[in-house]
Amino acid sequence: MLIVVMMCMVLSGCWNQTELNEVSITSATGYDRANGKWEVTLQTIVPSAMAVGTNGGPGGSGSAVHVFSTKEKTIQQALNKSNLENSRMLYFAHNNVIVIGREAAEEGINEIIDLYLRTTESRESVYVLLTSTKASDVLKDLIPPESLPGVALAHILQKEGDMSGYLPPIKMYELAKKITSDARSAGIPEITVTGDGGKSLESLDVFKKTSSSEKLKLSRLGVFHGDRLIGWMNWQESFGISWMSDKIKMSSISFSCPGPKSNNNYSSFKIKSAKTKVTPIKKGNEFTMQLKVKAGGILTESSCLGDFSDPKYTREMEVEIEKQILNFINIGWKAVQRLQADLPGFAGYVHRKYPKDWNEMKETWEENELGEIKLDVHVKAMIQHPGFFSKVFNSEGK
Repeated sequence: MLIVVMMCMVLSGCWNQTELNEVSITSATGYDRANGKWEVTLQTIVPSAMAVGTNGGPGGSGSAVHVFSTKEKTIQQALNKSNLENSRMLYFAHNNVIVIGREAAEEGINEIIDLYLRTTESRESVYVLLTSTKASDVLKDLIPPESLPGVALAHILQKEGDMSGYLPPIKMYELAKKITSDARSAGIPEITVTGDGGKSLESLDVFKKTSSSEKLKLSRLGVFHGDRLIGWMNWQESFGISWMSDKIKMSSISFSCPGPKSNNNYSSFKIKSAKTKVTPIKKGNEFTMQLKVKAGGILTESSCLGDFSDPKYTREMEVEIEKQILNFINIGWKAVQRLQADLPGFAGYVHRKYPKDWNEMKETWEENELGEIKLDVHVKAMIQHPGFFSKVFNSEGK
């Protein structure tokens, strides 16, 4: 009995517990700048509306999320001010994505990064997105068939990184590492609203439609030097950067068929594995970046007229794939030179191999040395499986 009493004295119990019905779970956060103030937009989950209905959307009569905004001089003060209109305590552990408005991105995002790295409430593994409009407008839009837009955006980014590499996603800690690295550059995907402005996406009626002209989609890559937005890249330029940065996991490439009869004949190559090795080479005062790219995959679609079981013809197809990869790399490299932003991270390679030279050029890397670098690209593609047909399918049996 004495032991039991002593144990009760040292056990504190759940003295600081917070019940689920007392918290407001945040699924997405937006950051805008206006008139020298931060506008913080919060997309919070409404638990009572989370049941899935027969139409694929929220099961209840209301939206599964509630969106509201507050403005103040600092981000934390704006969050504290949200208590004036929100009955529950904000909970950020399940925050999936943050969206940064264009004006905030152009003025600088140091304060946002500082918040996520300094406190324990916000997780540095959150995905980061840009918008050319206001983040508050994006977070008001629904994304059918998902009831939680913040979760849907995170899934889109994750799928993009795993299956295409056109606009690779970035998390907060990765963003912080990149803009403080030798290259001092980073890319953030942009989310845009297609159609007529996205007003219909704010209504639950969107779940009653089989298709809508208005939708949220990834469109291009915002380029940062330091903490400021300096320009944009389209998906082809961004795809080239992904090849140079060894970020391709899986993807697909369309290529022309070999031979003179290939004017309108194309094939699709699904990349199952890819690897890029970067080596800086110094000759005199000039630097050359040697890129050795390897890509393996399968043929998923073809209208080529050759025999896929013939190793010679297969090799001709591989050459066409290599040309396409090389073309994307050259497009991406031209964008790097245009924006003077070292997204491939070549500065880090030079620093590690030639530390003395780097100390002399690091202050002028983007303005001088980066644009003078020459690329020496070697691409090796391998069709590991041509599919179940050795020739193109023909309904006439020819």
